[in-house]
Amino acid sequence: MKITKMLFAASSAAVVLTLAGCWDDDDPVAVTPPITAVPDSAGVSTAAFISFIMSLGANDETSEPLTIGNTFSVPPDESAEPTPLT
Repeated sequence: MKITKMLFAASSAAVVLTLAGCWDDDDPVAVTPPITAVPDSAGVSTAAFISFIMSLGANDETSEPLTIGNTFSVPPDESAEPTPLT
């Protein structure tokens, strides 16, 4: 009876250890590259520029400053009403 209990305990431990190795938690996580430059599409209109600014993280104190390319132009729309930044 004592041998049966020990055999059962040993086989249970072997099964548990074997099944524990079957699961893999190392699934690849999709990482988006950080934004390093202001895209040219942000200079198309005032609304596009405001949309780009609003998409940036407000509390991001760790990233590098964004570069502005030579082809970027400031939105020329001066007739529109100011857009509130809420």
